[in-house]
Amino acid sequence: MLADYARILLRRWWLVLLPAALILAVTLLTTRPAPPTYVVTMSFAVGLLPEPLREQAYNYDRHYNWLASEYVTQGFSLIISKGAFADNVAKRLARRDVSLPAPLAGAIRSEYRSSVMVVYVSWPDPEQAAQIAQAVVDELDENYEAYWPQLKGVGASPVRLMDPIVPVPTAAPLRDRFDLPMRLVIGLLAGAVLVLLWHHFDPVIRERREIEHMGLSVIGEIPERF
Repeated sequence: MLADYARILLRRWWLVLLPAALILAVTLLTTRPAPPTYVVTMSFAVGLLPEPLREQAYNYDRHYNWLASEYVTQGFSLIISKGAFADNVAKRLARRDVSLPAPLAGAIRSEYRSSVMVVYVSWPDPEQAAQIAQAVVDELDENYEAYWPQLKGVGASPVRLMDPIVPVPTAAPLRDRFDLPMRLVIGLLAGAVLVLLWHHFDPVIRERREIEHMGLSVIGEIPERF
C-alpha cells in the first residue's frame, strides 16, 4: 500500500513541489527580515539608608529598612513600566540631542525580586540602546522624588546600578526561524493531497496492478515504447 502511494506521488512529483515552490517564492518576495534587537539588562540594588542608631532604641536589626526597601523596589518596578517614566526618559534624551526614530513606549520594562530590580531596554540600534539605558539610570538617580513623595528628603537615590551598560543582540524569535520551514511543509502536504485527488478522479489506467486491484485478470501488457 505504501509503495502504491509512493508511485502515485512520484508520477506527479512536480505537482507535489508546486505549492511549496509558490509559497517559497511569495515568502521571499514579500517577507523582509526583522532588524536585530539589542537588549541592555541592568540590575539595580534598591534600599533606603538606615536611620542613625539611637540609644535606648531597638531597630529590630534594621528589619524595617529591609521591608521598606522591598516596598520601594516594587514601586519603582511598577513605575518604570508606565508611560510617564518613558516620557521623562525621552525628554532627557531630547535635551542631550538624541533623536529617537520611535516612541519609547514598550522599550523599557522591569521586574523585581526582593530588593533587586532588573530593567530591560530593548532597541534596534545598539548605540541608542546604551543611551536610553544611561538616561534610565540618570532618571532614577536624579528624579526619584518625582515618582514617590515619600522619598523627599532622604538625601540620595535609593536605586544603585550594579551592572555595566552593555547592549547585547538577541536571537530571532522562534516564530521567525520556523515560519518558512512550516510553510514549506504545509505546501508539500497540500501538493500531496492534490496529487492523490488527481489520481482518484483520473479515469486513465496506467499500470496492471490497478486492474488487478479491481479483481480483473490481465491477459497481456503492451510496453510503453510501443
